[in-house]
Amino acid sequence: MENRLLEGAAQMSKILAAMQKSAVHSVDFTQRLQNIDRGNLFPLPESEQAKEFEQLANSLINLHDGVGGKVVVFASTYRGEGCSYVSYNCAKYLTLLLNKKIAWVDGNFRNPQKKLNNMALNFKDLLGDPHRMPTFDRELEFAVIGNGSKHVKAMDLLSGSAYPLVLRKLQENFHFTIIDASPIIESVEVAHLARHTLGLVVVVQSQKLKFEVIQHGLDKMKKHNVNILGTVLNKRTFQLPEFIYRRL
Repeated sequence: MENRLLEGAAQMSKILAAMQKSAVHSVDFTQRLQNIDRGNLFPLPESEQAKEFEQLANSLINLHDGVGGKVVVFASTYRGEGCSYVSYNCAKYLTLLLNKKIAWVDGNFRNPQKKLNNMALNFKDLLGDPHRMPTFDRELEFAVIGNGSKHVKAMDLLSGSAYPLVLRKLQENFHFTIIDASPIIESVEVAHLARHTLGLVVVVQSQKLKFEVIQHGLDKMKKHNVNILGTVLNKRTFQLPEFIYRRL
C-alpha cells in the first residue's frame, strides 16, 4: 500500500478544533464552508464524511515541505467514483485548516463541470496563454477555475511548454492547487497532468471496481513516472479484502 498520503491519518487533526476554540467570534463551521465555496458545485458533506475530508486534507498538509505552492492531481480509476466531489471538498478543507489561498482546477477534459463554463478564468485559456494568469486577491481563500467551453484537444494543450508555466504560476499564487482530472482508464491526460506535480491521489469507490482494474490504473501511471501519493476510498464500507488496502 502507498502509505505516504495516509501516514498520520488515523489520528484526527487537532488544528480545526483548536481554531474553533480560540476564535472569539467564531463562525459556525458549516456556515464558513458555505461562505468560502465560490463554485457551489456540491452539497456539504455529512458529519462522518467531514471527518474523512479533514483527515485527507491534513495528510496533504503533512506532505508540504513549506517551500512554495504545491499542486496535487486527483483522478478516479473509472468514471462515477466521485472524484470531483472528493477533490473539491478536500480543497475546501485545506482552505479551512490552513487559512491560506487554495485553488481547485477542473482538469477533466472528458467531462468538465458545465456549471463553470461561463467563468471569466478557465483552464483551457490559461493553457493557451499562461500569461493570462492574474495575480489573485490576497483575501481570496478558495479559488475555483473551470475547464472552459472551447473544443480543443487536451493533449495539444498539455504536451507543450505552456502547462509547466501554468503550474509555476499556480504555485506562486496558491499554497495548494488541487486539479481534478479525467478517469485514468479513459484518458491519457492524467499522466501529463500529474507527472510534473507533487503527485496523484487515486479515488476509488468501494465495491465498484475489481482490484485488478484498480491496479492496472496504478501501474499505468507509474509507467509514466507519476508519483502515486495514495488512494482514497469514497463511500467506503470496509468490505474489501484487507490485502487490497495494503497493496494500493
